[in-house]
Amino acid sequence: MNKYLSLLKYEVKTIIRDPINLYMFLFPIIILILSSFVFPMIFESIDPIKGTILKATMFLLLVVILAFGSFFLAAMATFLLLDHKDEHTLSTIAVTPVGASGYLKFKLAYIYLMSVVGTIVILIGTKLIAGDKYTILGKSIFDNISIFHIVSFAMVNELLTPALGLAQAAFAKNKVEGFAYIKGTGILALAPALMILEAFQGGLQYVLGIFPNFWAIKGMLLKLMPFENSADLSYPVYLLIGGVYNIILLIAAYRFFLKKAQY
Repeated sequence: MNKYLSLLKYEVKTIIRDPINLYMFLFPIIILILSSFVFPMIFESIDPIKGTILKATMFLLLVVILAFGSFFLAAMATFLLLDHKDEHTLSTIAVTPVGASGYLKFKLAYIYLMSVVGTIVILIGTKLIAGDKYTILGKSIFDNISIFHIVSFAMVNELLTPALGLAQAAFAKNKVEGFAYIKGTGILALAPALMILEAFQGGLQYVLGIFPNFWAIKGMLLKLMPFENSADLSYPVYLLIGGVYNIILLIAAYRFFLKKAQY
């Protein structure tokens, strides 16, 4: 236990000393500020009579709330992992009692937990602070979700955070390339927003299933803004598929990173 506490102290110092990592670490708080204060101002600026526009805007901003927290923590994971590749420190860690594999698992575990906690804070905070601003036909959409929905969504959706961090760090040779990959994969965050198009509200929605964050976000959006479509699955099924998909990606990314890393 002591060796992991020492590792945790080292990781905290590493995050704090780099302004970029610190910014990524704090991004869930930024999302919470946006979702609680800025986004409601956008809703108020839209004429309530234009219900379709309001609903579409709310849908898009909900995707931002549900998706972007994990992507920025994945970016932090990428930079932390690239530090080891740049400095060839994994070779040193490999001869310690923890070992390179154990160290990577520890790093991925705390990044995943940080991501889960960040998402829970965002959703619960938004519900408590500004839940009454997210209304359709006078009813708050956050009344449709419970703590169970928030926690289960966070646990499944945030599996993508370590998987994406590993994949980006494996492909990138340095932080410059890593930053390019981070910007490129950012499109994944907004991919579920395509569900707003009528073409993707029926069976064609499953084309978007290639994007790993589609499944959990689709399930949560169904709870927040219930749709009536016979092609939809239930909330547990969406999360189950998303969980299995993300775990497979995480295992593949972990093995790929170990193969590419020179230690």
